[in-house]
Amino acid sequence: MKSSYITTLGIMLLLTGVGCTKFLEKEPARQTTIQTVDQMRALMDNPNASAGNGFYEENNSTVAFSTDDTEIPADVFAANVSRLGGDRLLYYTFDVDQIIGLSGDPLWTGEYRKIFVANTVLDNLNEAIGTAAEKAALKADAHFYRAYSYWVLANYYCLPYSQANLASPGLTLKKTSNMEESLKRATLDETYQFILSELNEAMNVSTVDVDPTKRWRVTKRTVDAMLSRYYLCIGDYPNALDYANKALASTNVVLKDYKTIVAAPPIAYTNPTASLEVPETYNWTAVQYIPWPELYYPRFAYTANQFYMPSASLRALYEGQNDLRYKWFVIENGGRRFSIVTPQTFRYVQFDDGRRIVSGLSRAEMLLNKAEALARTNKPAEAMSAVNELRSKRFTNPTDLTAANTDQAIANVLAERRREFPFAMRWIDIRRFSVNNYPADDVSITRDFFQMNGNTVDVTTPKTFTLPVGSRRYAVPINGLDVSASNGQIPQNTY
Repeated sequence: MKSSYITTLGIMLLLTGVGCTKFLEKEPARQTTIQTVDQMRALMDNPNASAGNGFYEENNSTVAFSTDDTEIPADVFAANVSRLGGDRLLYYTFDVDQIIGLSGDPLWTGEYRKIFVANTVLDNLNEAIGTAAEKAALKADAHFYRAYSYWVLANYYCLPYSQANLASPGLTLKKTSNMEESLKRATLDETYQFILSELNEAMNVSTVDVDPTKRWRVTKRTVDAMLSRYYLCIGDYPNALDYANKALASTNVVLKDYKTIVAAPPIAYTNPTASLEVPETYNWTAVQYIPWPELYYPRFAYTANQFYMPSASLRALYEGQNDLRYKWFVIENGGRRFSIVTPQTFRYVQFDDGRRIVSGLSRAEMLLNKAEALARTNKPAEAMSAVNELRSKRFTNPTDLTAANTDQAIANVLAERRREFPFAMRWIDIRRFSVNNYPADDVSITRDFFQMNGNTVDVTTPKTFTLPVGSRRYAVPINGLDVSASNGQIPQNTY
């Protein structure tokens, strides 16, 4: 195999915290060969999320701390400074310079590692030992793997997709595992066109429906779901609807009826005494949450802080305990997990002691994509039908939503979307709302917090931070180490 040499060092770099540019810019010494499809499959299926290389993990501080779904009340912070500090505050206050100066960015690095794995497979697949069917399936997986990672990167490190932004900086598009390949940023238009071409390649997969035991293996329904997300993000509502309907034809991806969720053993605290009810999913590990029945493709936003802090505006959207998303996932005194007693602090949890929440492609998302596409094309009654199908599985006593007109339908759908996907989808939604020529859905984020002096908080000086509609800060700063290591090929985002 002329190009089948995958280095021991290269694999080690994939499994450690070395930055993207650091291992992409210089080819390591060749020592180990991967010669079979089975070996490549093992590399693709690596679930080692703790090392940042797991196919299902997105270590994403923007999701956790930068949207209006998050609120760190000033009084809570002032009373618990030592428990709520750290880098999260830089994302919470929309910082630029201090984020650039951090020691690394696990989202950027993690997604480019996934891309490197996909490139390695595609570069060597033709000469690998294996059947034609095995190679075709692995090829589809690799193209999808690459498309998904570039889509994530584009929606955090680039400006939102719009005609006005098409010529703005996109991503470094690594298409091979060649360490000499250019690191120059493509345009935003080129980036999105490449993502679409990768999804079209993945659609050549022969398997139609999702395997419930291996939801990470790509199928036509998986690609349909991703295309629905893609087209909704760029404002192409007819295609978003078409692919949502195709994805919804799956019989192996089904809604979880939240009435079937039960409580885990309560968590007890002393001094003062408290007993907190948490869902059975609270203690789930990867073996349990990766097969979540709603998923076409498992991805989970991750925060090492384990502390998603739901804002007052988010909590107000729920219908109290009748909404089982609130009952199970919003822990009203959840701050006790971090020894925060007063003021009482809310915490949002799904899996793994609050570390992970669903960000992957799901049936719930497809219903909401369908509903939004219908609402935005003046079909309010049909839109509400799709929303109510989801709501039937989310409430103890569900009630149907109605909409008398398009504006009301859009408002209902977007509120339901926020209830269903707090944190995980909110940043992407806020970005796309800002460029869709529908001012009613624009979101400006305001924080009443304290003066930040670098990483230090001056709790004696209140300060308001604002992320206005259309801010260039919608593009997250690229870590300075990656910019420097590129020798001028990767320009920093400008603000």
